[in-house]
Amino acid sequence: MLHSTRRLATTTRRCMSTAAKTNPTRALLDATLPFVPQHGWSMESMVRGAKALGYPSVAHGVFEHGEASLVDAFLRKCRFDHVALIQQSREQETEQKKSIGEYVREYTALRLELMKPYAARWPEALAIMAHPSNVPMSVTHLAELVDDVLYHAGDRSPDFNWYVNRAGLAAVYTSTELFMTQDRSADYAETFRFLDRRLEQVAQVEAGKKELGTMLEFGAKSVVGLLGIRGIQL
Repeated sequence: MLHSTRRLATTTRRCMSTAAKTNPTRALLDATLPFVPQHGWSMESMVRGAKALGYPSVAHGVFEHGEASLVDAFLRKCRFDHVALIQQSREQETEQKKSIGEYVREYTALRLELMKPYAARWPEALAIMAHPSNVPMSVTHLAELVDDVLYHAGDRSPDFNWYVNRAGLAAVYTSTELFMTQDRSADYAETFRFLDRRLEQVAQVEAGKKELGTMLEFGAKSVVGLLGIRGIQL
């Protein structure tokens, strides 16, 4: 048993070493993430991650901009993993095709699942992303997340609706993610209830907009018809 454990440890170190040579940033990220729940999105986590790879502590310099680069690398990994989960879900789907709204809920929840191990320390990452020099990076990641969810959900809204739908989902996701950082319920159950409420609110607003549009269209046609009866041409 002891020999097996030693062989496994040796094999693991070799695999990590190979990964570090082919993609040092990803290797260091993978080695650092296990330390984040305890040490946060910090230099301490990166130093420990470097040591786990068998490198000197200065190897954390792979993250050029320190903690910001760590968060950036994590969000890139999240996007890759998220899209893979979405595609896997679609491949395994056996039921009748869902509505866009149902897919949006499912795919947003999948992204939140990826955040669970780091939710308690995520306020630190939010503070890092809120720094003026990091805002463009933060906005880009949010835009990509929202676009991935809506695209794979089947949203092909034309014109201005494309922006409206993405702005609405961005507001839902950011508020839910923030709620998650304070959630102490089992397996973040309250977070997913919060997500459902926020999506329902957005759906109600969308329904109201459609109803208003229909009313305005009907009103406009009625006015045109009335003017026609009176012999007034437009």
